[in-house]
Amino acid sequence: MSTLQFLILTIIVLGLFIYFVPYKNLKVVHKKLDEIIELLKKKDNI
Repeated sequence: MSTLQFLILTIIVLGLFIYFVPYKNLKVVHKKLDEIIELLKKKDNI
């Protein structure tokens, strides 16, 4: 495998890693924010 092919492969793998990992974390954060908003709504209604 040539150096150019290795560099291209590395860039693609890093790009996918950077794309997918924060995406999963954002889902978790979004879920927690939704729970907090629901709790605040319930608190306001009481």
